[in-house]
Amino acid sequence: MTEQQSPPLKRPLDWDELYPGRFLKAGQLGERKPTLTIKAVEVDRLQDDKGQEKVKGVITFVEVPYQLAMNKTNGLCLRELFGRTLDKWPGRKVTLYRGTVESGSQKGEPAVRVWGSPELREDRTVEIKLPRKRPMQMVLHAVKGREAQQREVDKHPTEGQAPSGGDPPPFG
Repeated sequence: MTEQQSPPLKRPLDWDELYPGRFLKAGQLGERKPTLTIKAVEVDRLQDDKGQEKVKGVITFVEVPYQLAMNKTNGLCLRELFGRTLDKWPGRKVTLYRGTVESGSQKGEPAVRVWGSPELREDRTVEIKLPRKRPMQMVLHAVKGREAQQREVDKHPTEGQAPSGGDPPPFG
């Protein structure tokens, strides 16, 4: 009987890749902007950076095993794209990118942000108003053509799995 060896691990390129989990992290995106289909919108009890339990929105996608824990900025952008009725969000397409935290103690740190959607006809500027913070402008982009192709999020390097089908890397 032969022992089955685990596939070799890919070299991580970003700190986020050192700690896999159920949530999509900015480091997994790199410079890529994947367009993903929303499968479900739910709420979950999650711990914040201080260990406090918070109820947050969580989005599950069709194409990837990762979820997106929604912060207020992304929630407001998604509401602008798809409306207030959450039952209408499944099946809608959203394009994500690696942005940064705009304010607070983590200002400048990488963050998953909403780039836009292939469902938009033209770019749209949204004013984001958060408590105790100055309003900021964000542009939601009309994603077109090749940019709108559905792409997988790379598997975590410790999973040792490459994208299937012999296609080029999904964000390549």
